[in-house]
Amino acid sequence: MAIYIIIFSLFLSASIFEAGGLKKEQASWIFVALAGLLVLFVGLRYNTGADWNLYKQIFNGTLSNTEYGYLLLNKTFNTIFGNYYVLQFSATLFFVFSVCRLYKKEAPYPIAALTLLMCFMLFNILMAQIRQSISIGIIVLFSNYIFERKPIRFLLVIFVASFFHTSAITAIPLYFLYKNYGKALPVVLILVANIFYFYPESLKTIVLQIAPILPEDFSTKAVLYMESLFAQKVQFNTGLFYLSQLAIILLIVLFVKTNNNKTAFFVNSLAMFAIIKAFSSSVYILGRLESYYLVYGVVAFTYIWDLKIKQIQLSSSKLVFATILLLFFCVLPVRDITSTKISNLTNRPVNYGLSPYYNCISHPPKATLRKDWNQ
Repeated sequence: MAIYIIIFSLFLSASIFEAGGLKKEQASWIFVALAGLLVLFVGLRYNTGADWNLYKQIFNGTLSNTEYGYLLLNKTFNTIFGNYYVLQFSATLFFVFSVCRLYKKEAPYPIAALTLLMCFMLFNILMAQIRQSISIGIIVLFSNYIFERKPIRFLLVIFVASFFHTSAITAIPLYFLYKNYGKALPVVLILVANIFYFYPESLKTIVLQIAPILPEDFSTKAVLYMESLFAQKVQFNTGLFYLSQLAIILLIVLFVKTNNNKTAFFVNSLAMFAIIKAFSSSVYILGRLESYYLVYGVVAFTYIWDLKIKQIQLSSSKLVFATILLLFFCVLPVRDITSTKISNLTNRPVNYGLSPYYNCISHPPKATLRKDWNQ
């Protein structure tokens, strides 16, 4: 547990200092150092997080039911290195490099953007979903095709990314988010989508009705997911955290000035994340699609740093917004790390695969006894 506290304390402190006015050179070095720390922490994990059992089977050739690109990547790494953890580390390095390259160039506060990304994605994309992390990394690495309006090249990127995770095709709408649609449209879409938060069964019914007209592969997967535990409604307890998060997103969409298409793109991506989040609140597995938009949406979260409040100095409001927002979103990973509630999927505590953290270079013998979610 201590290592998680240290990691999050470092990222949070650096983000708050950045909002407080770190010099550009200082912020740049800290950003690189934190990115490196994240790569080491995530890339060298051992039986920590999730999915390692399936990924090791793919790497060893005992399981081949996966996308061709990822299968070929495993065969290549197995032939050259013969060690699964080299692949795991390389995939982490690629994803972190891709997002850091984007945030360094586009985010007004890159350290904060990386911190928020970690709060949202540490225990899914980063510490579990390697195939999807590669897919997202490919799309993010070639984000310039969105900004430079090169649709054919962007579609080619989506095509390549889908060879690592088929969900990449759901990122196609990113291209159309590079436009200022005003305030009313995204707000209305977010509010309409959240009807499914209150009436979750209606979405499941719609998906099952649409499934027969989808391509065979997607149709089969849709039906399977709708009939599995992955289609269960997410448990939000009182819903206070979810509704508070929704309020923050609406605040950003309404009050951040989208004076150019690029700023509008990041705000629109955040709005799209909120829409998909509403769907996934009723059908859990749809949450896998959030990350393609959230990876850009976190940039919009940092725009709130610069919102001017009457009679409050900008430097003061930055620190207030940064501290409150970052601490608020830390609830996500803290909840996962500390929760001993029994999971419906594994019949084990929610934090079973996270605490304690094990490292592939040095770990106690009991680390080999930890089971993955499907064991």
